[in-house]
Amino acid sequence: MKIRILGINGSPRGELSRTYFLLGKVLESAEEEGAETQVIHLSRVKLDYCIGRYSEDRLSCNVENCITSDDQFKWLLTQILWADGVVFASPVQWFSMSAMMKTLIERLTSAENIEKLLDGKVAGFVAVAEEDGATQTILQMVGALNFMGFMVPPYAFVYSTGYYGRIQEDREAIEDAIRLGKNMVRMIEMKDEYYNWWKTERSIPD
Repeated sequence: MKIRILGINGSPRGELSRTYFLLGKVLESAEEEGAETQVIHLSRVKLDYCIGRYSEDRLSCNVENCITSDDQFKWLLTQILWADGVVFASPVQWFSMSAMMKTLIERLTSAENIEKLLDGKVAGFVAVAEEDGATQTILQMVGALNFMGFMVPPYAFVYSTGYYGRIQEDREAIEDAIRLGKNMVRMIEMKDEYYNWWKTERSIPD
């Protein structure tokens, strides 16, 4: 079965963004390793804010309740569940991820809270900053998504600061993006050899 990797672009500038440029390099590298790839631009997706059901009743935070609103979360979740690996890419907006990416991650709580639908998927991360905050933004995404069950390969962070209209000159970031695409494919292959090992329960000694 072919490995499937989804790229999610959280930039409001879509295909014109530096974020998308680096995301594309990750996916091109994954394709060279034999993976099938797909891109979603969150700027084209209608996604309502999380209404915080968890705060009212923990058990009410689930997929069934989260897909009842009149938006495209059900479709978006279907695409994420299709993938073996997901690259989360965002510009830096005031030292954090974009509002669209933050909204997506908040809504994904419904997929991990009860059903644990995201367990074992491999994640990679891309951030592009004007001046500062790229690694901070990536770590915010990693923190939430790892708690949701996403696995992180070596060299999973790709970031660029500055460069504006000349992102093609950021050779280090491009090299990191190529490495990430390869590492995601390799980690998915390795993970599949030990199915569900991350769910193994271990007894805690007294």
